[in-house]
Amino acid sequence: MEPDMVRMRLERDVAGLAEVMRSGPSPYPVWAVDLLGDIGGPEAADALFECVDRPDDYPRWLPLHALSTLAQLRDRRAVPVILGQVRGRKHDERARVIRMYEDLGAVGGPEAVRELVHRLGDPKPPRVVVEAVAQLRAPEAVPALLAALWALLPGDEMNTVEALGAMRDSRTAPALLFLVSSEGTSARLRRAAVLALTELPRDSWPPPAGLSPEVMLRRALRDPDAETARPAAALLARTSNGRDELRGHLRDARPGRTPAYRAPDCSAVTVCGLVQERPELFGEARDYRDVPSLVDLLGEESVPAVRRAAAAALGAIGGEGAADALLAALGDDRIGDAVARALAALPAPPVRELLAALADGSPRARGRRRGAAVALGLLTCAEAAPLLLAALDAAENPRDVRSAAADALGALRHKPSADHLAALVGDGEEPGTLRARAVHALGLIGARESLPVLLTAARDPLEPVRVQAAQALGRVPVAESCEALGELAAGDASTDVARGAVRALGRIGAPAAHVLAGLAERFRRDVAQELIPALAGCPGTEALTALANLATSPDTEDVHLPATEALAGRRSPDTAAPLAAILATDRPTYRHGVVLRGLAALGTEEADAHVLAYCRTHGLASEDTRTALRAVADRSR
Repeated sequence: MEPDMVRMRLERDVAGLAEVMRSGPSPYPVWAVDLLGDIGGPEAADALFECVDRPDDYPRWLPLHALSTLAQLRDRRAVPVILGQVRGRKHDERARVIRMYEDLGAVGGPEAVRELVHRLGDPKPPRVVVEAVAQLRAPEAVPALLAALWALLPGDEMNTVEALGAMRDSRTAPALLFLVSSEGTSARLRRAAVLALTELPRDSWPPPAGLSPEVMLRRALRDPDAETARPAAALLARTSNGRDELRGHLRDARPGRTPAYRAPDCSAVTVCGLVQERPELFGEARDYRDVPSLVDLLGEESVPAVRRAAAAALGAIGGEGAADALLAALGDDRIGDAVARALAALPAPPVRELLAALADGSPRARGRRRGAAVALGLLTCAEAAPLLLAALDAAENPRDVRSAAADALGALRHKPSADHLAALVGDGEEPGTLRARAVHALGLIGARESLPVLLTAARDPLEPVRVQAAQALGRVPVAESCEALGELAAGDASTDVARGAVRALGRIGAPAAHVLAGLAERFRRDVAQELIPALAGCPGTEALTALANLATSPDTEDVHLPATEALAGRRSPDTAAPLAAILATDRPTYRHGVVLRGLAALGTEEADAHVLAYCRTHGLASEDTRTALRAVADRSR
């Protein structure tokens, strides 16, 4: 008779599981070992050690599995046995040797560390040994790990560098800094070494090295790969000397100052990004040269990417001269938006000057007017509303100024401008991009009176207008909006419009549930990525039923997994039945793990009953099954 191992697990019946280990038919002894590992505690560990200590009384290979489980429980009795087996294994038993080293890393202790350190002295230490040392983070392993790094160069050094970072030991810093600064280091290895340095405790920085860390990090700071340069800049920002190095780089990056290889444009962008991220470390209060250096980089001789980065940095630190420099650059079409954002971000934005720029109707001031409209919209300056309304006038303003004004009025949520924007939307002679911006602004304002205009825009022949109309209708949660969005989602020829409509329905939520459910019935594959999350976030039985149908219908097999994940992620008791239906009608697949986790998370009697029934029917071979059973057992204690 087959043992009731589910009952044993629920009752923490260690004696029963131990008996199954000795005499149960395959695969029950293996499952018994796994369940004892889940139960844990001294009694379970004793049962596992009995198997390890008297292997002839148990099925073949089971003691090895019990030994690994004992190691996962961090039972020190496993160490001598593992060491004996490691030293007695043949080289062709590679899989088992790897597992043994993993076990040593799991159980730890002085003996395990000594063995792993010894193995690091091999001509080419196995990767699993390096990873086990990193897991234990034993200080005494650092010298051997450093020696292994050079033994593995070139080719297999990445794992060792990552392990050095995991050690978080300052003794690793000189080797890591050498790799960062060496001309022969590959880009991939340099990035890994910089990231490993960021793992060092802050109180151990700067570490001892042959040269100063500021000098050895220069090559990384100049790296065109932002994933290398940014953490290098962050490391330099930790110390006063490092920040001086960054400041020097800003000064050297000015056009004509030094050869380009000394301070390439990419490093100027990196340092400006750090200034924007950590403004408290820079500015007039820290060094009088910071603002002038950034102002110089903002000049027209710099490339646009550097100018935009310098503008953002100036906006973060402010200071005397920053506002004037940004206002002077406001009319430059190449960097105007970045300058406008920087002006809005200043600690003391120059609102008076921006209003004056917006009011300047001269042709030469077009760029400044547009930038001023963007900045004032970001500042949500209500005082600018009359000037922005005037900027919508087609007779006096070019299209880019009018577009910026429409965006700003939307950002202000200025309801009195709704009629003007609606007239702009309805004028078929106006450019489509401008009309689309006006639709977007109407959506932000959210005036109920604008609904007829938005409904008409949803049928506009121009795709950009329909995209913005779908987004805007999602902010007016009424029946007419839901129906119009449903039509767009089901029938619009543009995938972008249809996806935007589904996202808008998802934002509306419960009032749109019946529309979303209808879309699930008339399934359109190119909107599935939006439809499933929209249904997942929509309360009620309609959305639940639609998700369940998507997860089980033969016609929607390509979305079965995401629909199942969304169903399990709802975490509501009413999902128990549809989740259980997936277990009952589908053959065991990777989806079953998702369902079991979802049922176990519910914590209801119905859901737990489904989990237990599945465990009894399909066995306990998978980790997902045992995890779900563990959750149920923990609640029943």
